[in-house]
Amino acid sequence: MGQYWKLINIDQRQSVSWGKLCQVIFAPTLINLVWLLAMPRKPKPYDRSNERGRSKDPRDLGALNLPFDVLAAIFEAIGSENIVDAAYLALTNTFLRAIGQKRIYNELASYYAAWYLERIICVGDYLEGDDLPPDILKEDEKESLSGDISDTNSDDDSTSNHSDVPHGARLYHAADAETNRSSRTIGHWRKRFAAKGKLSKAERRELEDLIRADFSWDGRQETEWILCNWTRAEYVRNGGVARLTGSEIDGPMTSADPSLGHVLLTQICWSSDDSTSVNYRGPLHRGRWAGHYIAITTMDQLTENVRFADKEKWVDVTEEVVAQVLEIWRAEHPEVLVPHLRLKGDVSDSTPVSTDEEDRVQSEEKAAGKGALAGGEVSGDREE
Repeated sequence: MGQYWKLINIDQRQSVSWGKLCQVIFAPTLINLVWLLAMPRKPKPYDRSNERGRSKDPRDLGALNLPFDVLAAIFEAIGSENIVDAAYLALTNTFLRAIGQKRIYNELASYYAAWYLERIICVGDYLEGDDLPPDILKEDEKESLSGDISDTNSDDDSTSNHSDVPHGARLYHAADAETNRSSRTIGHWRKRFAAKGKLSKAERRELEDLIRADFSWDGRQETEWILCNWTRAEYVRNGGVARLTGSEIDGPMTSADPSLGHVLLTQICWSSDDSTSVNYRGPLHRGRWAGHYIAITTMDQLTENVRFADKEKWVDVTEEVVAQVLEIWRAEHPEVLVPHLRLKGDVSDSTPVSTDEEDRVQSEEKAAGKGALAGGEVSGDREE
């Protein structure tokens, strides 16, 4: 029958139920892992020198002609339920716009990167309950998440339907014990600003700029997007992943798979059994990042963000991790790799370049799959 797998967020007790690993590890929808983990860039300082049809003079603020820190405190005091009002207030004056964008960003960030810097693991259902990666559970979690669930715990064995009773590793059923649903999704963030009222075209553009999440990359090495393992203080550069296929880089994304989402999955699988149903014969079932705190951010945040800077030394493991990803894709889909990385003699070396029609079909299939993580059934996940 083979081993079935679940992607689990240990912190939120959320999971995505998958089938066999071969059905998901190459799936285009793993790109959604990037959106679960990538935190938008912080806004750049607002340029008040540009004329935008609004006053740049603080004296025009009237009763709000107050010191910077007082105005910042006013914006911070505006609750989440009134964040639209905070955005409209920021549109009235360039001085308020420069101050208010921080409050807007903090609210925006709570709708994006739902799994940012949380413990992520992909668990096989052949896992033995006490065979967990070392030190991934907190003391108060060990009783509920370690060990096995027995299918003979029912008070009345004569009438219980054992097929409906969970059994196996408790961690595999983590999301069955506690769910955590939320309406704070990217779609809900955008909908909050859908009714733009009687704004001018210029104000609409300004509002869109204010509430848009920034996932850009300016090409500099220090702002390159990276997949981070906070637990081990290691990271993988998106540029190293893109070189496997000659992809273009768009912030944390690549124009072709594998993406950072595919890379992550190769590092977080964990089971007591090595059956993975993929052609790669390495120890895929003992991922060294399994159950660790994971995030996608930019290189500069390793020194500028206190949550990352607290680590003594970050290590670039791009070469090591990408080498494993290369072998996994060589064994299954060498045709997607750049020619010089394919195995010698592989038939894909002589495969003709795809036609425009084939490219169009592939693009449509990828777009159609973006609604879920490889078609998995979500348990305790956030509603879209």
